[in-house]
Amino acid sequence: MRYLCDACERLAPPAAFRVELNVLVITCARCGQETRARPEEALVAAVAETNAESPAAVPAPRSNTAPALKVVALRPSEERVREAAALARSEDPFAVPPGFCPKCIAVRKEGAESCAACGLVYSNFDPNEQRPSEELRAAWLSVLERWDDRDAHDRLVSLALGRGELAAAGRLYRLRLAQAPDDLYAQRGRDEVVRVASASPVAFKAAPPPAGSNKAQVVAAVLLFITLLVLGFYLFRQFQMSFGGGD
Repeated sequence: MRYLCDACERLAPPAAFRVELNVLVITCARCGQETRARPEEALVAAVAETNAESPAAVPAPRSNTAPALKVVALRPSEERVREAAALARSEDPFAVPPGFCPKCIAVRKEGAESCAACGLVYSNFDPNEQRPSEELRAAWLSVLERWDDRDAHDRLVSLALGRGELAAAGRLYRLRLAQAPDDLYAQRGRDEVVRVASASPVAFKAAPPPAGSNKAQVVAAVLLFITLLVLGFYLFRQFQMSFGGGD
């Protein structure tokens, strides 16, 4: 079992637990902080969801008690895994669903000509500007095929970090959330990209320049060197002529 730690706000296994005065106390294995909750309150919350038609039968939680533990499921549902695998084999797994900004995947307001979140003018959108590298595209298709493989998700984030494409990886997870808003692994992937980006000062470094730009720089440097050489020779000749004329 893992739970959402209130201190470090990450999914973590409990390092230890105990009960004090009918209060469940769990120690986080990551940060060592304790989270307190009454077990009966978590039960009340679960019963309330399945018995919504008769809420009076469910006792209301006491206001002076600790909040219920935020337990998070560890694996996505089989339906979500099948959906992701089918998406990987679809005609365009990178297509943005209708009703979303094609750049930042924010909800697109009906009738709006630009995105309120990123400022994109929809008529000026160029899909090639948001196209991930071939390496990241291949890794994403592999992740979709094995959507319940946590290691595959972690490798994707590591690849994006090494290539300076964390923003593109975050966009892919937001794209998946637009297709399946309650997908646990899409939420985890998006949050992990944000966490890695916050911890790494070079996470969003600029992409490397195209290969052709290096050639252009070399040619420009050679032309500049030749121009300076000719100019220096011309000035030297002028100095010689002036010095000879003085004799």
